Amino acid sequence: MSTVSNAPSPSVDLVRRTAFTLFGRFGYDGVSMTHLARECGLTKPGLYWHYESKQALYADCMRDLVGLFETHVFTAALMEDAPARQILAAFEGLENLLADPCVAHGVAGFWLRPATAPVEEAMTVQHDFEAMARGATTQILQAAVDDATLALPLSAERVADAFIAQVEAIVLPLGERSPADHRALVGLFAHMFFTSYARDSTLIDDLARTLKTGHI
Repeated sequence: MSTVSNAPSPSVDLVRRTAFTLFGRFGYDGVSMTHLARECGLTKPGLYWHYESKQALYADCMRDLVGLFETHVFTAALMEDAPARQILAAFEGLENLLADPCVAHGVAGFWLRPATAPVEEAMTVQHDFEAMARGATTQILQAAVDDATLALPLSAERVADAFIAQVEAIVLPLGERSPADHRALVGLFAHMFFTSYARDSTLIDDLARTLKTGHI
């Protein structure tokens, strides 16, 4: 357990939200506990009353980041039955993720590798999520190939890697673009994906109805 109490108090929630924003903007090395305590309106000893270490707090923030991806993108996609609907739901989930207020200030700092302290717990959370994301994306793409929804030029595993890399390229500049720009990028990515690989052109029309842009 990284927190002292099993039932987080409002102060713990405040610390975690504030830390998530700061780590997302500046990375682990760019955030001091002194700065965080000041931002939370706490003393430094008061901050350590809630969290035993900066590493433990960072690990919880990494779990929050992973949870956002899981909730908005993967859980939503895997709730659908047909592979085509799963892919559409993943793009819609990406739009929802980009619009979530929790990530409004950016999350690129979580991709910076810490150099000032060991953060094995947080790295394990990240690596486990990356493995899950790759596996789930590969599974969805392979199912879409098997039912003739998609025609991929490479293996589902290779295309999954490219898909995830493109998602990261859209997510990393969060905080630097307007929400409308983010939505437009998701729509463009989705349009390019289905134009390149879909066997049924009606999926493009489905995509336009699914995404909040209303057109692609």
